[in-house]
Amino acid sequence: MKMYKCVRCGKEFDELPKGLIRCPNCAYRILTKTRPPVARTVQAR
Repeated sequence: MKMYKCVRCGKEFDELPKGLIRCPNCAYRILTKTRPPVARTVQAR
C-alpha cells in the first residue's frame, strides 16, 4: 500500500527517507498522504 504521493510529479512511495520530507524523485516538498480505497460505514442511531 502506497502511503505518500508527490503533488508535482505524482509518484507514489511507501516511506520517506529518515529526516527528509521531500519527494525522492523530484525533490518537491509538498506531499499528500493517500487514503485506503475502503469506505467505512457507520450506523446512525
